[in-house]
Amino acid sequence: MSQAIGRASAWLLAGALALLAAAPLWAAEGFYRFEGVEGPPGRTVVEPAALAKIADFDRGGAHRLAILVTDPASDWLGLVRALKAEGVPITVTQDVRRALTHQVVLAYPIISGKALSADALRALVAHVHAGGTVLGFDLEGGGLEPVFGVAGPTPSRTRETIRWEAASGPPKEQVVRFSRAGWEAALGSVAYAPAGAQVIGRYEDGGAAVTCHQTGGEACLMGVDLGALATRAIDARAEEDGRTYVNHYEPSLDVLVRWVEALYVAGDSMPFLIDTAPAGREVSIVLTHDIDYTRSVVNAAAYADLERSAGIKATYFMQTKYIRDYNDDVFLTRETVPLVRALQAEGMEVASHTVAHARAFKAFPLGDGTERYPDYRPFVMTATTARGGTVLGETRVSKFLLERLAGIQVRSFRPGHLSYPFQLPEALAATGYAFSSSVTANACLSHLPHQTTFSRAGTSLLPVYEFPVTIEDEEAPKLGDRFEAASALIEKIAAHHGVAVVLIHPDVLDHKLAFERALIARWKDRAWMGDLADFGAWWRARDLADLDLVEDGHGWRLAVDAPEALDQVTILLPKAGGAGASGSGYRLANGRLTLTNVKGRAAIRWN
Repeated sequence: MSQAIGRASAWLLAGALALLAAAPLWAAEGFYRFEGVEGPPGRTVVEPAALAKIADFDRGGAHRLAILVTDPASDWLGLVRALKAEGVPITVTQDVRRALTHQVVLAYPIISGKALSADALRALVAHVHAGGTVLGFDLEGGGLEPVFGVAGPTPSRTRETIRWEAASGPPKEQVVRFSRAGWEAALGSVAYAPAGAQVIGRYEDGGAAVTCHQTGGEACLMGVDLGALATRAIDARAEEDGRTYVNHYEPSLDVLVRWVEALYVAGDSMPFLIDTAPAGREVSIVLTHDIDYTRSVVNAAAYADLERSAGIKATYFMQTKYIRDYNDDVFLTRETVPLVRALQAEGMEVASHTVAHARAFKAFPLGDGTERYPDYRPFVMTATTARGGTVLGETRVSKFLLERLAGIQVRSFRPGHLSYPFQLPEALAATGYAFSSSVTANACLSHLPHQTTFSRAGTSLLPVYEFPVTIEDEEAPKLGDRFEAASALIEKIAAHHGVAVVLIHPDVLDHKLAFERALIARWKDRAWMGDLADFGAWWRARDLADLDLVEDGHGWRLAVDAPEALDQVTILLPKAGGAGASGSGYRLANGRLTLTNVKGRAAIRWN
């Protein structure tokens, strides 16, 4: 053990062990009281949901991808969130004329004579004939079958997968899963009979799932409602669709969105994309540790020492356990609070891991927002039952105790067992959290973060971002025996500049500490590695920025409106050629425009 940790951490560990041996960690009746500590004061109020509006996204220049919404009651916001995460610039509008000023148009969710006027339908046809690109998801009448090169739609609720006709790469990119037959929420699909169109992807029953037809430009159809799938997936309502729960590659949503991205890049004369990894990095690895066991409080020092010596940070999700119950003894005490402070002193982020760490958390009521220590006393009775807990109690009391006792700012949250209440996003927003890691990437069918919505319903955006867990340490075989498998998984994610959140419980050292040491050694030069707060701030700034590419007669200009500083954010310019330029806050080379500490409104020009 002395080789695994530094001298400072060894001293801290020795002192902590002495304290743990000197006295029990609980007071009478299993409750630990911090004298003079009460709170938080006041009441947490969850504001009513504010529906997202199409008008909020109806902006931007002609080199963005246009989403023409033909039914505002559809899942258009799912498309917005998925495309923004992938880095595709979008304009959302109900105005056909506005949409057709863009070279690539997604007509969503339906193209029909009921949804669009005859003039609008004719305009879509003319757009394709003039060299533009139109993608539809449901074609019902309107006389557009010839321009799409299809006939005879066949709907179904039993199809599950799409296989790309000319796919390469990992098997799970060749076949994507969008539904599970027999599930009560199975997603419907439509197959089209090709009548001149090229079949890009087929369902397992052989029906054409994705088609494209060239008649001057390109008219394509995807028979799966991508907005509905995106909403379900990134709001963690499509867990049944995933082929595995965690520790495996599940990019089904990402693959479909990347196909749309490729259609945009091919169809626009000067497309641009916002890279999903910090400049110069292939992948982002967010290291996290869940402290939810007595021994973990002490062992955390060894992991923090390893990370500090490697020059990286990690996030420590600390359970504020002050009640002895079915799960474990009390381990948040005056004696262990200094250990929490020491993590921050090592440069680590300390975040909330609830009070109770209950599997039943997903069924907790929201609460009234007045929950406060010491009166809030949730009690875990069995592996699946608990009493006295609320969602607001778990979020606000744990945050208060960490901030009050350890003098830190808590910005991130993870529930025990990844138990995910539907009302958690609005509770996190109301209690001042910015970042969450509450679900697995496989349950989201995506290896990218995303913005959350009120009650995970997909209609009202919240200022909290979710960073799903990719790799964890509780599945067999033990973590130390699957390093190569985990590294191979990260390699697949790195191919598309995705994000891998790694969860390691510091309940033991040996093989888990060895796994992390090997992970750092293997990936440090290729990956951005750090804590959730730092990466979350980078991702949020990227997501909030409004960018436009404009040709103004003197060359190209990137118009930037960034509420938060864009640092090491790369704009990909696939058709910019080999132009190079540099100036204050930017550098352009080989079709990559990297921004450095650009905030507010700015205009970056090059010839």
